[in-house]
Amino acid sequence: MKTLSTAKLQQAITKAVAKVRRQHPELSDTDATDAYRTYRDHFLRRDDDPPVSTVESLDDLLLAIWDVIVDRELGGKDAPDGPLEDFYAAAFTALLGEHAAQDAGQEPLAVPGTTPVAEATPAPVIEASGEADQATNHIEDEYSDTIEAIFRLKIVLDGSRPPVTRLVLVDNGVSQLQLHHIIQAAMGWRGTEQFQFYPGMRQDLPSSGEITLGDMFAEAGDHCGYEFDTWYHDLELIGRERPEGRRSYPVCIAGERACPPEDIGGVAAYNDMIEILNQPDHPDYEEMAGWLTQDFHPDAFNIDQANLRLSRDQSTEFKAVV
Repeated sequence: MKTLSTAKLQQAITKAVAKVRRQHPELSDTDATDAYRTYRDHFLRRDDDPPVSTVESLDDLLLAIWDVIVDRELGGKDAPDGPLEDFYAAAFTALLGEHAAQDAGQEPLAVPGTTPVAEATPAPVIEASGEADQATNHIEDEYSDTIEAIFRLKIVLDGSRPPVTRLVLVDNGVSQLQLHHIIQAAMGWRGTEQFQFYPGMRQDLPSSGEITLGDMFAEAGDHCGYEFDTWYHDLELIGRERPEGRRSYPVCIAGERACPPEDIGGVAAYNDMIEILNQPDHPDYEEMAGWLTQDFHPDAFNIDQANLRLSRDQSTEFKAVV
């Protein structure tokens, strides 16, 4: 049975929550978390009436979430194989997991050899070649006037073994700063303002004005380096396409393996860690496993959480295609 991703539903909910929080600055992250928990329990219990609150700001928050659910249900945007209540409960469970990871200041971690904490809706991981290409080849006849072109960009953590990869669709007009935030969100890094891009030597970059993604890549197959701290990434333009109707950009459409712990010391140290964790009899195994939190698994990638991070990053100025 195919499991329908909750990513788009989560994105719609978080955008609605962000809008209410701008209207009610007194609302905190805890209030948002409590609202997600309330709705998760609501759908698990199969309650008929929507949650309400006697506090105006909290009631507005709950109502905004309910409006998203009703609009999507009436529009037929969510059509899982199983009960809708379970689908909605899974979405809020994933949102709660994302909040917990943000509170901890890092990606969820799991020691290899143990059973990772299961997501309510397993992320549909598409290989960077093959299925991912097929998934994005079908483009509808409705296009946005605000986006000139969409670049299909492959991101590879340079030197990672096996490679840590992401495949994202990005508006070619984003600036280098916006692209930096997109890469951070798609990969799962905690974020930094210190970064550098290294476009190919043959790229004719503008001498003035802001450099965009479209300036950095001329044609499919072009590469560009991206570096922050001790982490270097290879960016490759896989292809161009016109924006697809009713899709928001940027969006992650594929990925392989978890983002490394940021303070491990670089890709060489991370590769060494993987080798140690694959050898329970290694003298450093217990020390290394104890350094990680219990939810990390190097082979795990959650595409729902990647897109949730992308939808929350206001600095990238996401454009919704309608």
